Amino acid sequence: MRVLMVVAALVLGSMGATKADTVDYLDLPLVNGNGEQRGGVHPDLPSDRAALEQALTGYRARGIAPTRFKALLWHYWIVRAAEDAGVNLSEWDPQRSADSNRSVIFAVYDFYAKLYLTHPDTLRWMGFANIGAPAFAAGMLDLGTVPELRWFSSMLMSMQKHIFMDLGAMHAAYLHGGIQAVQELRDAGVIDPDTTAAWADPAQAVLEFSSREQNLVIADQFDRMRSRLLPPGEMVTYAITVAGPMPVPGGKTPAQYRPLFGGPLPAFNYADRVARWDFLSNDTVPAYERLSADVVHRIVQRPFADRVADYRARVRLLDLVLPFRSGESRTGVR
Repeated sequence: MRVLMVVAALVLGSMGATKADTVDYLDLPLVNGNGEQRGGVHPDLPSDRAALEQALTGYRARGIAPTRFKALLWHYWIVRAAEDAGVNLSEWDPQRSADSNRSVIFAVYDFYAKLYLTHPDTLRWMGFANIGAPAFAAGMLDLGTVPELRWFSSMLMSMQKHIFMDLGAMHAAYLHGGIQAVQELRDAGVIDPDTTAAWADPAQAVLEFSSREQNLVIADQFDRMRSRLLPPGEMVTYAITVAGPMPVPGGKTPAQYRPLFGGPLPAFNYADRVARWDFLSNDTVPAYERLSADVVHRIVQRPFADRVADYRARVRLLDLVLPFRSGESRTGVR
C-alpha cells in the first residue's frame, strides 16, 4: 500500500508540474510586441516549435479562450515565419548595428519575394512589400554608418521586425493553417476582423494589409522618430522623405506627388501618418495594382542585394543633388 501511495504522489506531482508549466504561458504581456528588442514577444516563451505546439494543443483541448494565450499563439506563428525565412528569431536584435543585421534584413525581404513567387494570386501584398523594400533597407544601412543617426537606423530595423512579426506571422498562419489559423489570431486579439476579412479578396488585401502596416503596426514608431530631439527627428524624417525614391514603377516620388511650391522638395513629411497614408493609398498602392504579374515577377526575382545597392546614398548622390541645381525631377535623372 505504501508503495502505491508513493507512486501515486509522484504521478500527481508530475501532472501538477506539467500543468504549472503550461499555465505559465497564459496571460503573458507583450513586452516586445513592437519588435524593438531581441527575440519574440515575451522572453519566457521558448523558441522550440514542438514545445509551443504542445502548449497550444493543451490550451485548445481545455477550452481556454484564445485571448488568454495570445502571446503564445502570436509567438508561435512568428517562430514559424522566422523558420520559413531562415532567420534565427532568438538572435534577431534591432539594437545591433545595421551592418551586423544585414543578413537578417535581406533574408526577410527575400522571404517576402519567395512567398509572392510561389503564391502570386493569393499573397499579392508580399510582392508589394518586397518591391517597396530596397529604399527602406538602404536607409537602414546608410543611417547606420553615421554615429549620431544610428538610433534612427535601429528604429527602421525595429519597424521591419515589427512588420514581420505582424504581417509575416499572419501569412505564415495562413500558409500552414489556412483561414482557420488566421481566425484564431483574430479570436486571440492579435489581428482585427477587417484584416481577417481581407483574406477573402487578395486584391483588396493589398490595400487593407498596407493600411494595417502603416496606420497600426509602425505608426507610433514613425511618430517617435519624428519627435526625437537630438538630432532633430523632424529634419531626419524629412530628409528620408526627400531622399526616398519610389521603387514601384509608375508611382510618384513624394515630391512629385505633392511638391513644395512646385519645386523639387515634397510638401509633407513621410513620418506624418495622415500624409503618408494619403500618398500610399492614392498613388503607390494603385501603381502597384496596375502592374502586370510579369512585371512584378521580373522585379522581385532580381537579387534583393542588387536592388538595395541602387538606392544607397553614395550611388544616388548625383540623383539627389541635381534637382536642386536644375529643377529636374529625380525620376527624370535615373
